[in-house]
Amino acid sequence: MYKNRKAIKALLAFYAIILIVMICRAPSFFTFENATDILLNTSTTAIAAMGMLCVLLVGDIDVSVGAVLAACCTTTGILAKAGLPMIVVILGSLAVGLLLGVVNGLVVTMLKLDAIVATLGLLSIYRGLLIIITKGSWINGLPAGILKIGQGKWFGIPIPVYISIVIVALMWFILNRTEWGRNFYAVGSNKDSARLSGINVKLTRIIAFAVCGIMVGLAAVIYTTRFGGIQSNTGKGWEMTLISSAVVGGASTVGGEGDVAGVFLGALLVSALGTVLVFFGIDALWEQAVQGLIIFISVASYAIDFKKVKAKLTKGGRKA
Repeated sequence: MYKNRKAIKALLAFYAIILIVMICRAPSFFTFENATDILLNTSTTAIAAMGMLCVLLVGDIDVSVGAVLAACCTTTGILAKAGLPMIVVILGSLAVGLLLGVVNGLVVTMLKLDAIVATLGLLSIYRGLLIIITKGSWINGLPAGILKIGQGKWFGIPIPVYISIVIVALMWFILNRTEWGRNFYAVGSNKDSARLSGINVKLTRIIAFAVCGIMVGLAAVIYTTRFGGIQSNTGKGWEMTLISSAVVGGASTVGGEGDVAGVFLGALLVSALGTVLVFFGIDALWEQAVQGLIIFISVASYAIDFKKVKAKLTKGGRKA
């Protein structure tokens, strides 16, 4: 939890610096429309990042989430165009996300494969199957009614923002107030100790992957209805966005550490960087490199134990 507090403090400090610079350099950045646009961009990332947090907490990682997003988006589009009720469309996307999440969990746990290697292979399988199913064509022409989920507003605020707030609150409750949440932390901290305490480690890891799949399925509904068109390579590279959001927010890649608030702030940072860079007039060709540098700096700012560094420098100075 110490790392989580350091991550949140580092992120808040980083936000403060950005805000001060933006006030001085680009005061037009601070508009209600721009704020809601950033929150809208953050909504899908934040929802799916909550699922990635669960996987990271148990000591695993899922790099197939981009392909899972594409599969769920494709499902949403096909069901919506078939004229099915909105609730069926949503449940269909969640079901596909759940199914692929369970498959990921079973492959990793039952075959005892490294999570990165296993989900990387599954990513290619999912992508290949999608291309076969869709024949590489776009899915367009979604009914206007379903588009309200991603494009509608309540009191001037996009509906996806409300959905993301509800999901973040729900995930906070699950991870902090339920047995599932305690099991995630326990398994990630020490699998042997968790097993000895009566926790079904394999089942807990599978559940974490399943939750991740469901969260991606929900994000896919928002993604599809927001843009109104889906292509087979949707979500390409999205896994790095989710992993970055979680790690920047203080989640450990070796398990046992992570916090909902930190991951949400991480998702907000990763999602807002593009808009900030536009206001700074930075060429789009540099955007990914600048984002990577900022993420590296933000992680390093709480990963390095400055007390130990200071002690070593002081000790070295005394010897001299």
